[in-house]
Amino acid sequence: MPGKYLNPTIIEAVQIEKVLNQLQQDGITIPRPSEVRDYLIRYSDMTDLVLSVCGLTRQQFDSQVQLSLEVYHDPEIEDEYLTLYVRQRNYDDDILSTIEDIYAQYEGKLTGKSGWFLMTTDFRSP
Repeated sequence: MPGKYLNPTIIEAVQIEKVLNQLQQDGITIPRPSEVRDYLIRYSDMTDLVLSVCGLTRQQFDSQVQLSLEVYHDPEIEDEYLTLYVRQRNYDDDILSTIEDIYAQYEGKLTGKSGWFLMTTDFRSP
């Protein structure tokens, strides 16, 4: 059996690289890919969810909207999690409700996951 002797961490690393490549092909900006990669290695059960949510979000927002996948580092406590930032040149009045609608579609899938994934905006320009 060819795959029998492969180290699962190697398989996970290959899968994570495929996901990162797919996200970039889908127009998702990843400013610090090594941080995102390290996060997904530590919390590998998040990989499929991140790919799914990013794809759903890209469908909801046109290509002029920047989607940036980043690791957020909380300055007050030792905590970090993946964040997908939605950035526009001119912000629509309904951006927060659109983000909340997308979150409602995936929040139940976070249950039992080892990591956390947030989608938000910081109201910055792309």
